[in-house]
Amino acid sequence: MTRLLLLSLLAAGTCHAQIYKSVDSQGNVIFSDRPPAAHESAETIELRPLNTEPAPAELPEAAPRGTPPEARPGKAARAELRILSPQPDQVIPIGELGNLTVSVAAEPPLASGEQLQVVLDGVPQGAPQTATQWQLESLHRGGHDLLVQRLDAEGNLVDSSPSVRFYVMRPLNIRNRPSTSAP
Repeated sequence: MTRLLLLSLLAAGTCHAQIYKSVDSQGNVIFSDRPPAAHESAETIELRPLNTEPAPAELPEAAPRGTPPEARPGKAARAELRILSPQPDQVIPIGELGNLTVSVAAEPPLASGEQLQVVLDGVPQGAPQTATQWQLESLHRGGHDLLVQRLDAEGNLVDSSPSVRFYVMRPLNIRNRPSTSAP
């Protein structure tokens, strides 16, 4: 309790009042900014100077919620594509089918005519689309590199997400495995 009281006195701000420490008849330590009665003894506590930093001269104005990035003061619109699923270095136990759902976040949202293209191991998968989810089917086991590209209305590359490496864990089908001749 005393520590809490002392900390609250320290955090009270920059007031320069004197602090007194005394012990009552029951042995409780008391901190106060008022001097004790004449018949009580008290110790004067000297505090170190507070570490302070002046406030910034001017804060930038905050944009109202829901304002698009291009309309925010002092901020240039910056497109960003992020792959939400799968996560980097994620091991995906997807069984014998080898199917995977890819999810992407696009900021700002796609403009009219823009589309997204998923690229797996350097090869575009399917046609560009406006949806932010894809279903990849029959993935081979092992490591794969995935990225998503934002394309304009003419099909030109506007932006690309960082590449995500993930791993597919599938059971090995011995029956369909190519046979090797014994030496």
